[in-house]
This record gives sequence, structure tokens and C-alpha cells, in this order.
Amino acid sequence: MKSLFDGSNLTRRAFVALAGAGAASLAGLGLAGCSTSNAPSGSSRTVLTAQPEQRELMGSADPCDVRVGLIIGPPSMGLSQFMLAAQNGRTTNRFEFTPNGVDYIGLSAALNQGDYDIATLPSNIGPILYNNHELQNEYQVISINNLGVLYVMTTDASISSLEDLAGRTVYSYGEGGTPEYTIEALLRKNGMADSFTLEFKSTPFEVLNLMQQERDCVAILPQPFVSLSRLMVDPLYVPVSITSEWDKAFSDTGSQAVTTITVANKAFLEEHEQAVIEYLRMQGSSVRWTLSHTDEAAALQEQLGTFLNNSVAADAMPQIAMTCLTGLAMRTALSGFIQELYDANPDSVGGAVPDDGFYYLPPVGFIDDDAIGEEEAKAAVRS
Repeated sequence: MKSLFDGSNLTRRAFVALAGAGAASLAGLGLAGCSTSNAPSGSSRTVLTAQPEQRELMGSADPCDVRVGLIIGPPSMGLSQFMLAAQNGRTTNRFEFTPNGVDYIGLSAALNQGDYDIATLPSNIGPILYNNHELQNEYQVISINNLGVLYVMTTDASISSLEDLAGRTVYSYGEGGTPEYTIEALLRKNGMADSFTLEFKSTPFEVLNLMQQERDCVAILPQPFVSLSRLMVDPLYVPVSITSEWDKAFSDTGSQAVTTITVANKAFLEEHEQAVIEYLRMQGSSVRWTLSHTDEAAALQEQLGTFLNNSVAADAMPQIAMTCLTGLAMRTALSGFIQELYDANPDSVGGAVPDDGFYYLPPVGFIDDDAIGEEEAKAAVRS
């Protein structure tokens, strides 16, 4: 069988270098030890009442430098047209994009140290930053990049449902981030807490190696690593979409699974709101183009550093639930997801459900479409 690392630039060394030494930053951001709290009993739903205002933009109208930190993969794969426009001087502000591998903890630390003005992060990290009042800066969420992207994959043809995982060891990646807490909340909601052992590895590649080596192996991974695994593991079955299971389990609340978000330094936003508005407009335009030009967008991933393999990106793009949700559409989707994570484990979102101050609502008239890609993402999950 073909080795995971033969014949491509997806080497273990390269991937580990991309991942970085995120653990050293974990405790300093207040992100460590996030799985010890019990679920709250009888917790009330947080009510959000703020509405977009009729007002002028805050801060300076002059063009400025905007430093953007990116996680590679789903949150960045729809930004190709925005990134190319910035490289070619076709934006009003000067956007500098820096892909940071998959090390969201290191990226969070760099954001807090002032290295970035805007960053893409797992959806539960935003509220953790917002709730940590000892950090150097304050943050607001400005958009949702991806809805649910997690899938059960296995070499065991007998597995067809979550219930079939009972008593098994299931490998995954994303401890302390959205994958861990999405799975935890879903299992708790379905009355399946602790029904199987979830064993986290430091990189998706470690999980894929185990898929090659172990008989009847089971894993839960996000796209685009599911698409990558199809090239490396045979036979491979993908019997369960975690997002579909989430939608069924939480149909009573209408909560959606949300994987990644974009956050902005609040001080930067207030000083240069016009730059944040341009970011959201360009993100939306780029995502809209990508949704209708997936092959062309996939062919740009290696060039831009947003993913490590163009062919894998092409296969994965229809399944990464790519969106650009802003304003009230963003708040509706994200607040419901955060509430469910909190109800299952308060520490997963920093100990509290964020209030209205966490959500950036652009002034009336500055963003034309606040739900780009939402219906396409839902349709992809159902298909």
C-alpha cells in the first residue's frame, strides 16, 4: 500500500514544522485544562438583543496595513481571490496574509501579542479569548468561515452509525478545539457520553498513519484530511457525517455546527473599521467565486500556502461547508453552537456564553449579503 508520505510534499517533517510548538502557548492563553467541568444543570439560554445600527464607520478613513493570520485548510481555502487581489495591489487597504499551518494555539498567542489584527480560529477559541480578561487585547468575531466539516471514517465496513462506535477506540485530531467539543456535545445530547474512547493525536497525519496500520481502525477527522485519506487508505468508508448527526440531535434548538471563525482585535476594529468592512466584503466576494469555481480555486492552494496539495483540495472543497456569514446571520449560527458547547462543558468556551459584545454587527448598509454560502453548505451536508 502507498505510504502516506511517498510522492508528495506532505512530509511528516513539513507538517510538524507547520504545526509548531503550540502547547507552550496553551496555558498562557488560558486554553489548557479545558475538559474538567461538568455540564451545567438547568442552564438558561443567553438572550442577545443588539441590532445593526445606522451610523458612520468608526476610526480613520485612511488606508492602513492589515495583518491577517490564517489556519491552513478550510478557513483559508475560500480566500484565494482576496489574497491575489491584495498581492496585486487591488485592495484599498494593504492586507498581508500569513498562513500558520494548523497551530491555532500558536496563532492565538501571536494574535494576543499583537502580531496580527485579524485571524481565523476554531469557533470555540473566539469565546475563550473573549472571556479571558487577563489577555493583552480584546476581540470580536467578525465572520464564520466554515460550518461542520467532521466525518467518521473507518476501514471497518460494519460501522454505519455513531452507535456502532460503542466500546471502540476512535482516533481524532483537535484536542482543546472545536473537534473535541463538537463531539463531546453531540455524544452528551444523544445520551452516548463516554460510550467510546476518543484518543487525540497531535497531527492529522498521525491519525492517517494509524488508519493504514491498524485493522478495523476508526477515526473522526475534518475535511480536507478525509479526502487525503482516500488516497492513502484502501478500503476506506465514511459512514457518518458529524454535522448531519448534529443537525438531527439539535433540531429542537436549530443550532448549527460551526467549525471556524474570523476574529479581529477590537482596538484595531474601532480605529480602522473601514478596513474590517473591506475584509468582509472581499472575503464574501472570494467565497462566492470559490463556490462556483472550485477547480480553479483548488489549483491556487499550494501557490498561496492555504493548503498543501491542490488535488486533495479539489476533492475536499465541496465538503468543507465554506461560508461567509456576517452580522446577524453569523450571530444566530454561532451563538446557538456556543450555547450547546457550554451546556455540555462550560470550559470549552471559556466558562461563559459571550454576550452581545462578542459579535461585531456592521452598520446598516455596508454589507449586502450576510449569509454567503450558508445554503450551499447545508446542501453539501445533506448530500
